[in-house]
Amino acid sequence: MIRHIFIGTFKEGVSNETEQQQLADMQAMKDKIPGIADLKVGLSTGWAGPTNQVVMTVDFCTKADFDVYMTHPYHTDYIGSVTADAYFDRSTFVSAQFEY
Repeated sequence: MIRHIFIGTFKEGVSNETEQQQLADMQAMKDKIPGIADLKVGLSTGWAGPTNQVVMTVDFCTKADFDVYMTHPYHTDYIGSVTADAYFDRSTFVSAQFEY
């Protein structure tokens, strides 16, 4: 299995309603992109770090499934959208993968 982890930060002043819509749009990747075994997304609890951070984990069975995800139009359109620029501080984006 491969786990992809994404962390990003909402810009200051983004409403709770907008944050929740963005989380729902990110969660929708599970149904729109083939090869995703599991996807979890939510706001950081703030126990260690800020509460306006989005944390997402995406699990794949194979590297090929991960490659599909990375190039799928729903994913690339979302991360390249004006919406993402309006709500997220791209300079905070961090992603990593590991096999387990």
